[in-house]
Amino acid sequence: PGETVLAPATQPAHGQSLPQRLQNLGLVLWVSLSMPIAGSVYFLLGGIAPTAPMQQRFRLVGALITEVTSLTVLWYVMSRQGKTWKDLGWKLEFADIPRALGLLITAGVVAYLLLVPIQYSYRAYSGHFLAPKSLHPMFGFGVSFLSLAFISLNPFFEELIVRAYTMSEIMDVSRSRGLAVIVSVVAQISYHLYQGLASVLALTFVFTVFSIYYVRTRRIVPVILAHLCLDLFALFRGTF
Repeated sequence: PGETVLAPATQPAHGQSLPQRLQNLGLVLWVSLSMPIAGSVYFLLGGIAPTAPMQQRFRLVGALITEVTSLTVLWYVMSRQGKTWKDLGWKLEFADIPRALGLLITAGVVAYLLLVPIQYSYRAYSGHFLAPKSLHPMFGFGVSFLSLAFISLNPFFEELIVRAYTMSEIMDVSRSRGLAVIVSVVAQISYHLYQGLASVLALTFVFTVFSIYYVRTRRIVPVILAHLCLDLFALFRGTF
């Protein structure tokens, strides 16, 4: 509300044309999200996660390779554009810890307040509440060096690519903060579909809060820290 939408730029910043900027964004998102989205759709349609310890370790190694590769591609594309991590809002400050806590609490409260009427409306229609789907098949690989490495890297992968870079590019190209929020949230939700409708709704509200915070502050570290807390919670909830 109240947002001023400027005319799209034909020659965005950093010396690249609009088609080049869109090609770079498409490349980063394809390398980063094609496999996670395919896996999400597979599990949504009834696919079963491997349970053997060796298979679980292989899955974690594959996810780590995908995320490291994606971040490397992002770094390469940014270097070609003359950008650094600071251009995405990477500015470390001690105050990022309380900011992350406040962001996490705000996102949780917003998600709860918006989910309550949805749940009661759903119950009035179907006779029961939406039940969260068990995450054990996805996070049942236990606490290990590999799982902690994945959980530690994942917030950087998601927030630097799907939030900071994607939103920055969309805002530069379209001059619309609202569009940047929508594209970021839709992209992020697309590979969380396996978690079921209840969790997808909650995550949509959480990711929207994260995106609005980034739009207003252009700081990504608090968002990464808040996301890390969510992933650690999911790991331990799925493990124990």
